[in-house]
Amino acid sequence: MKNWKKILVLMTLAVAVVFAAGELKIGFIYSEQIMVEYQEAVDAMKKLEAEAEELQNVYKEMQSDYQKMIEDFEKRKMVSSDAWKTQKQREIMDKERQLQEYQMEKFGQQGEIYRKEQEYLGPVLDKINEILKRVGEEKGYSYIIDASKGTIVYADESHDLTEFVLEELKKSK
Repeated sequence: MKNWKKILVLMTLAVAVVFAAGELKIGFIYSEQIMVEYQEAVDAMKKLEAEAEELQNVYKEMQSDYQKMIEDFEKRKMVSSDAWKTQKQREIMDKERQLQEYQMEKFGQQGEIYRKEQEYLGPVLDKINEILKRVGEEKGYSYIIDASKGTIVYADESHDLTEFVLEELKKSK
């Protein structure tokens, strides 16, 4: 008997969704295609990639120096004084710390590449979002979905249920 109730509820919900969908107009885009074919986006990505490559080359050079220091230490440690070993170990640790700091400073979540991405791509993405909003409003779309990522890139604010849900939550106390 419980299964019949579940099936009835699911069927009712399915019918309600079908009727509600009749009032909705949904479109989609492929953001990857836009980013590949929109020249401003292509130019911004090229600039960002050039910056990232430059920073990556510096990092590789730092890593190479670090490896050379370790190799030099390993070759000489058997015939060197304790003072030399201690000094070289300190230098190696300092170099390792510098590598980690550089990596975080340049490639971390709030690093230079992240800031450059915002600087170069931010205006392009803002422009794309403005166009999406205008198209959504002018063409009467309730939602526009990015088929590349499966996310909603435009939503008609009249479908925002946030306040209603908050009110219901407050009532449920």
